[in-house]
Amino acid sequence: MSHVSVEARPVALVIDDDQDTVDLLEIVLTQAGFEVVTATNGADGIALALEHHPTLATIDVTMPGMDGLEVTRRVREATSTYIVIISSRSQEHDVLAGFDAGADDYVPKPIRPRELQARLAAAARRPISSITDGSAEAWEPAAAHPSPPSDLHLVAPDRSTQAEGGHDGPEGMHERGVRFVGSWIEFNGLRINPSRDLLVVDDRLANALPEQVKLIETMLYAGTSTLGWRQLALRYRGQTEETSTRSPLEDRAWFDSEMEGLLALIGDDDAQPRWFRVRNGRLKLVDPTG
Repeated sequence: MSHVSVEARPVALVIDDDQDTVDLLEIVLTQAGFEVVTATNGADGIALALEHHPTLATIDVTMPGMDGLEVTRRVREATSTYIVIISSRSQEHDVLAGFDAGADDYVPKPIRPRELQARLAAAARRPISSITDGSAEAWEPAAAHPSPPSDLHLVAPDRSTQAEGGHDGPEGMHERGVRFVGSWIEFNGLRINPSRDLLVVDDRLANALPEQVKLIETMLYAGTSTLGWRQLALRYRGQTEETSTRSPLEDRAWFDSEMEGLLALIGDDDAQPRWFRVRNGRLKLVDPTG
């Protein structure tokens, strides 16, 4: 277990029992602007996490003794670090297990240094300096945020796109039970990672297009209010009636087509919807509490 002076730069923690991997990650992370501390087993890694509260941690899944998923869970419980799992296991269920344990990203072995550098620099579509500002969070109710997370593709709605009734934005999202964790947004078993264009439905990774992830993100912003097809289309594009590049007729056709495909993708039932109630060109989030 190594200790490094951590006063000058943000700290990255590497937990891996393979020395070659540790050496590589030290080089990559140092070049990315981090002070690096390392551990070769889970217990030492957790101790370093509690001591330094690193901005970023990479954790190997396969280690003797405590496995990386358990280490991830414990580090996530104790810190707000941005966790990247490094693993030779890259099947869908392995990736989902990593996210369920609290990871923010998942990088398969063998590591490609240039790819890893790019992913670190582009994490959550932000420069490395914004990853290292201590802003990563554990699961929090949406109402804890004064404004939507910076990863949201949305702009503050103009009067012409105001929702009907209820509350939209963080207040309404909180009332509906929407939660944020790291780069993820979760609603009653439906999870999206806007920065990675990922959609998970009941622990199943769905084959979603980036546009569909963005659409779900826009829909979740409705909170407890109701959005009409035109309002949703304008919000999705970040436009108003005055700046719209599409006619109402085009937007209604878009709404009908996109809703049909999206609801089929996530398996939402028209008769008894679980997440989104879509009726006569209007959208509302389902209340999970009934």
